[in-house]
Amino acid sequence: MRDSVRIFCVTRFLTSFALGTILPVYVLYFRHYQINLFQIALLAAVFEASILLLEIPTGLVADMFGRRISVILSAAVSVLSGAIFILFPFLAGFIVAEIVAGLGETLRSGALEAWLVDSLKHEGREDRQKHAFAQGTRFKTTGNLCGLILGGYLASLNMRLVWVPFTVIFLGLCLFLVLRMKEHYRPEKTNRSAASVSMTETIRQSVRVLRSQTLILGLLLLAIFSEFSFETISQYWQVHFGENLLIPTAYFGWILAAASVLTILLVGKVARLSERLRRDVTFLVVLEAVLLASLLFISLTVSPVWAVMFFILLQASVNFKEPILLDVFNRHIPSEQRATLLSFKSLVGSGGEVLAGLCIGVVAQRFGLRITFGLGSAGLLLGLIAFLLIVTSGLGKAGRTSHGTVSAR
Repeated sequence: MRDSVRIFCVTRFLTSFALGTILPVYVLYFRHYQINLFQIALLAAVFEASILLLEIPTGLVADMFGRRISVILSAAVSVLSGAIFILFPFLAGFIVAEIVAGLGETLRSGALEAWLVDSLKHEGREDRQKHAFAQGTRFKTTGNLCGLILGGYLASLNMRLVWVPFTVIFLGLCLFLVLRMKEHYRPEKTNRSAASVSMTETIRQSVRVLRSQTLILGLLLLAIFSEFSFETISQYWQVHFGENLLIPTAYFGWILAAASVLTILLVGKVARLSERLRRDVTFLVVLEAVLLASLLFISLTVSPVWAVMFFILLQASVNFKEPILLDVFNRHIPSEQRATLLSFKSLVGSGGEVLAGLCIGVVAQRFGLRITFGLGSAGLLLGLIAFLLIVTSGLGKAGRTSHGTVSAR
């Protein structure tokens, strides 16, 4: 791997390693400090709302002042969020920590991918873009697997240790990025007096791209429904598996580890197959359909074995679609607005998660978790139908004009 791809992969690995340490036990950590299920949903909504509010400003920072600065700041802010989780283990402290964590996420999202794309462009290796994203997903999943094992082990020793490796790993990542990450391509710096004008212009150009690219609009709409759907299972799968299906919590880390192994083994093959068949959008639709079917089956089955199998398939499908989605998205947006539009993609996804956070707690409390998962399935079905209608409409217009607005390869 060239240096830019290597740095991208190491960053994905360490970020995912840190997040993986808290993934299988974060609900249990909150419960350890007497946080109830409604408050857990509230914390998730606070995190996603902070992303919703901060995505565009932090995306603009990356576009105007450099992707490298944004990525380094994200690691530093993540260190701060971990420290707050450790030092202030009560609801108000967790709320502040979630907001700070959201800031770290928004500084990283879009900026890291935009840095890689423009670095490959500078090196004349744009044809390696999808391969680089697939490599990043593989390293991300490997880091996640390592984190799951470490986090589960530490939680079994002392639940209070859960956020310690998260904080230490992000500190190491911050130092690594300062020393190794370079930026060969960067937009011209904007002085403070012209910042508001540049922000306005960047937003205006980004909106113009969205209006002209029907496929991008469709993908953004699908992201809202997809994130809403996935939030229903991501917030309550531990409760459902433990209380409804009576699966011992000791297995939770291994369940997620199995999904990580499946991703490591197959994500590159899935990306290459989509490249060979030149049907990226079709692959995305199929993977979303697999996610929908898996979630629906989990909501219906009473078998712990089948529920675990479909949960692993659901998690793997989410990982399989990532490199394909990033490749399609980046091929249809200009470099000048890349970080902002990638942040906007994350923003609308967060909007779906905030919407889910506001209603799934009420639905789960009144009707149960199976109905909640069914609601997620219905939402994703509506999103898929809307996406297909938008893309089909765009293709029809492209066929009637000399310059089509959609390339749905």
